[in-house]
Amino acid sequence: MTTSMTSPHIRRTLLAAAAAVTFAMSQAVTAAEAPSKDEIDHLLNFVAASTCTFVRNGTEYPPDKARDHLASKYQFAGSRITTAEEFIKYLATESSMSGELYHVKCGKTDALSGVWLTNELNRYRKESARAQAAR
Repeated sequence: MTTSMTSPHIRRTLLAAAAAVTFAMSQAVTAAEAPSKDEIDHLLNFVAASTCTFVRNGTEYPPDKARDHLASKYQFAGSRITTAEEFIKYLATESSMSGELYHVKCGKTDALSGVWLTNELNRYRKESARAQAAR
């Protein structure tokens, strides 16, 4: 009789513990996603604010159109893209239709968009780390 009375109590305790762990993990994931979303938003704003021309499938686009295109790809990808590196690799490097690499023309310089955005991401992270350290 004691076993049957403690069994529901143990079950409730285990369920409460599992719920607490699940909640804590979801909060940790949400907190981890915030910097990635901030970094991706920064990259989209960086594209829009640039003075470069973006070449996609052989056609040149101004920065605002390039940003809109990348933002729509990001929105379509949804939760499948969780880091800035994934954003660059899977959405901002090549055409998903033709497989042709995206280029960025800045003055006389022509760079692959993946390299260009990775360089900016690294710069942004260093700047963010310096700002955090200064606090």
